[in-house]
Amino acid sequence: MLKCHVFRSDTPAKNIATSLHDICSKIMAQRKSSSRQNTDPSRLGDLPFQEFPAPKNELVQRFQVRYLGRVPVTKPAGLDVINVALETALNSKDNWTPVTVNVASATLSILTSETEEVLSECRVRFLSFMGVGKDVHTFAFIMAERPGDFICHMFWCDPNAASLSEAVQAACMLRYQKCLDARPPSGGSSCLPGPPADSVARRVGSSVKKGVQSLLGSFKRSGSQTP
Repeated sequence: MLKCHVFRSDTPAKNIATSLHDICSKIMAQRKSSSRQNTDPSRLGDLPFQEFPAPKNELVQRFQVRYLGRVPVTKPAGLDVINVALETALNSKDNWTPVTVNVASATLSILTSETEEVLSECRVRFLSFMGVGKDVHTFAFIMAERPGDFICHMFWCDPNAASLSEAVQAACMLRYQKCLDARPPSGGSSCLPGPPADSVARRVGSSVKKGVQSLLGSFKRSGSQTP
């Protein structure tokens, strides 16, 4: 890791630069002299210890939900696509698995609550659609694993799917903002990633937005059924 330190001085900077150059030259001369000596293991303890800078931890939100499973779908977006998949999954409650969903800006990880086995790890950039089902406890998102190949992941959340859906939406928006920030100033080239074509960067302004907006209508509906 290289760091550049910049200073403003009321005195000519030439004197400071000269002093730093002299110090660095002495240090390099001492290191060169030390390297010529035979290495003695007993002297290793005298070397100054410099702690390696730890990487900045990425914010991760964790949700305890039940995983209804994953099924292939024919379209990359649409509440109708999600609802059809959810209706099938809701009829087979024996296959539901308690899981922890870790939501970060780059990935969505699904781990079993009991053993923490990774069931699936999804890249946010390839998320093409998300939404709450007819029952406000249900939530699903569609991933574009490869061109023309779409997988729908489904969940049951208590007391409702609001928190998980909002976290996934925030991850999508953050990923998209990073994409925009990385665009060349000329704006001539697109920041959109390569295939799969139906990535969040391409669809966040349409399908993801529509899926999130469905929350407003979903949570107004009453009479939801619980398992």
